[in-house]
Amino acid sequence: MEKTANKNISISGSGTSSGGEYNQVKVNGSAHINGDLTCEEFKCNGSAHIEGNMTTETAKINGSTHIEGDIDAKEMTINGSADIDGNLFCKELKVQGSSSVKGDLKGKEIIIRGSASVQGNVSCEEVDVKGQVKIKGDCEAESFEAHGNFKIDGLLNAGTIDIELLRHCEAKEIGGENISVKKTRDSSGFKKLIKFFMSNHNDQLTAEVIEGDHLYLEHTHAEIVRGNTIEIGPGCVIKRVEYKTSLEVNESTKIGAQEKI
Repeated sequence: MEKTANKNISISGSGTSSGGEYNQVKVNGSAHINGDLTCEEFKCNGSAHIEGNMTTETAKINGSTHIEGDIDAKEMTINGSADIDGNLFCKELKVQGSSSVKGDLKGKEIIIRGSASVQGNVSCEEVDVKGQVKIKGDCEAESFEAHGNFKIDGLLNAGTIDIELLRHCEAKEIGGENISVKKTRDSSGFKKLIKFFMSNHNDQLTAEVIEGDHLYLEHTHAEIVRGNTIEIGPGCVIKRVEYKTSLEVNESTKIGAQEKI
């Protein structure tokens, strides 16, 4: 890789640069970077295309960026759009615009306020979704909090799962220690506006299997719910419930079968 340490790239119009090691990389126009890129700070207010991997301390994307390889960053904020063909390794990721990752997403803290899609797996300590996320693989976390919309084709596994339904949410299987699923009771203007434009979507969680130590479920459709202490709130349709210690069922809920195990 070209040794250009402590130098900067600043492109305001349309330009091309080779990869290498830099201090700051700033794009206010349209930039094409050939090769792997290593820098302390990456900032894109325009359009950037990187033909390779990128390693950076901080990245802030206000425009649009396409990376053909992997990204390794300590902090990354996406206010515009980012398309990543490889994997994304980021200690702290905040998506307020839109992002697409074709590989895996790994980090410590992931905050979604816009929309994100991941073709691979997600693995991190904390996931906070107040927008929309789609994950083709599994999602593993210590804490998973969703106050928006998510679709996980594989397993959602976290120590604590807190879901507030604003529209349809879906996972193939859900597992955790403490799982709470509630319909939103917030009457703020922002959430009313969201529900107005998404009025054709039900506030509902669907999953094949939900298993945990302590469960509270509202407006949940599942094949099997299994746990130690289970409280089934309103609006649920569950084919089978298996519990060890206690089971409470709301009168509006439909359960096909229940068994103490």
